[in-house]
Amino acid sequence: MTQSPYPHDPYSSPQSETSQPAGSQQPAFSSPQSAQQAPHTAGGSYDQAPDQPAPGTAGVYDGPLSGEPINRSDSRLWAMLSQLAVVLGHVVSWGFLGWVGPLIIFLIYKDRDRFVRYHSAEALNGAIAVLIAQVVLTVVITILTVITLGLGSFLFPLVGIPALLQLIFAIIGAVKANQGEYWNYPLNLRLVK
Repeated sequence: MTQSPYPHDPYSSPQSETSQPAGSQQPAFSSPQSAQQAPHTAGGSYDQAPDQPAPGTAGVYDGPLSGEPINRSDSRLWAMLSQLAVVLGHVVSWGFLGWVGPLIIFLIYKDRDRFVRYHSAEALNGAIAVLIAQVVLTVVITILTVITLGLGSFLFPLVGIPALLQLIFAIIGAVKANQGEYWNYPLNLRLVK
């Protein structure tokens, strides 16, 4: 018996050294799964969409979708990327530009897929909340620093705490999005739905 020229190909079978008898023909090729496969629908279908959220999940858009739907794997990918865009925004700007990536993904996919819309809106809402918290903390700490003649300046590292929390939430959200789950941030403003 000789080895298949493609040892890792699951569809190849080991070849035997003996040939077939002269009068016989090989059967026509047919896929063993061909009778079990459903017809392909162009553009994916909602049967392939990630599981529906639990009733009462905050932030899920329940209106109609008008764009061309995307398949389940693309849906999970873009939902995960919307969360990871927040992580990139935090690395680049310590939280001040974490809203840019989720906003772009939200605007592109908001009418095409409910799962991507949910995760990008959740990431965008979290990034906006962090931006607001950082601006408020910066103003308050600056006023305290001026009033105390510089003694309040040791509080400036507190400005990074909301960004650090958002970074942790975005990583958890990316993992949950990749698993096809709807996940709410524990602390979030729901400005975008």
